[in-house]
Amino acid sequence: MSETHNGAHDWVRALLFAAGASLAGCGSTHHGATPAAEEAGTDGGVVLDASEDGDSAPALPPGSPPIPPVTGACPTLATGNVTVMGQSVQLWVGTKQANVKGPVLFYWHGTGSTSNEASLLFANAIQDITSEGGIVASFSTSTMQGMNTGNNVWYTGDFAMADQILACAVQQLNIDTKRIYTGGCSAGGLQAGAMLFERSSYLAAVMTNSGGRVFSYQFQDSHTPPLITTHGAMGVDVVIIDFSGASGILDDDIVARGGFAVDCNHMGGHCGAPKDDLAAMWQFCKDHPFGVSPEPYAHGLPASFPSYCTIITPPSDAGAEAEAGPAIDAAAEAEASVAPDAGARDAKGD
Repeated sequence: MSETHNGAHDWVRALLFAAGASLAGCGSTHHGATPAAEEAGTDGGVVLDASEDGDSAPALPPGSPPIPPVTGACPTLATGNVTVMGQSVQLWVGTKQANVKGPVLFYWHGTGSTSNEASLLFANAIQDITSEGGIVASFSTSTMQGMNTGNNVWYTGDFAMADQILACAVQQLNIDTKRIYTGGCSAGGLQAGAMLFERSSYLAAVMTNSGGRVFSYQFQDSHTPPLITTHGAMGVDVVIIDFSGASGILDDDIVARGGFAVDCNHMGGHCGAPKDDLAAMWQFCKDHPFGVSPEPYAHGLPASFPSYCTIITPPSDAGAEAEAGPAIDAAAEAEASVAPDAGARDAKGD
């Protein structure tokens, strides 16, 4: 089934794009906005060594995304909490395996929630990742550096924490650099949406749960990570902003750039994705390693996906200038005064 939506660090600045296969967009519903993201002009390609002082990380295979360098000393990556850039980060870390490469998942929690939200919503994903010797990093608090991505819970400067964890993981574990993902709920879903742009160079795929986009960002390079969004009904999944609309905007951003997006409208409340929806989100990520081609869902979604999940097709005016973005941006500014998000807490209790 398909629908149509109408309607950094020095290493980032220095990055030359790593070529990624263009993914064909197939089809979703009009959320009333067209993309407002700007392109970052880049050319060439380089894979950065995840090391600082000659302590070489393992060589990356051809076609791997560029990995940021280590900045300062790496924490020892083990299940528990570590401090990165002065912030506590909760980790779930598998045992390093010589012949199996593990994925990476960066998770951003909702307003008023905690880093443990990741284990309450994506326990199966954590089990899958750690069983292969990978790592899940769920962030607790913000550095408050860079640009606010929603309601002052997360900022673009926080992606530097993800960079450091990724670089250190490549050194300490046996990481599959083609399986680096991000996700989040509510404010964390907006943060994951922002990371899609700001770290497009290494993200394989992105999943947002009542997230999307409210501000404009630049893609880091030519790669467009595949996206799956899930949310409640328009007018229902609302905490100052309508997260159905914000999800649709992000979907449109991806397909307008030639990427692939799936939208799942469960018609429920904020961050209230049912278990089969959450399972579909993680399955989507697993089926979309970095640069996958041909598109594995080109002929339809897996039978296990909820019937309300749809492939997004580009709107007829995909190249048009967006005019809805600033209004949503203004609404997001107002969200800074909102009380902790009850919807995110409810979702954790499912």
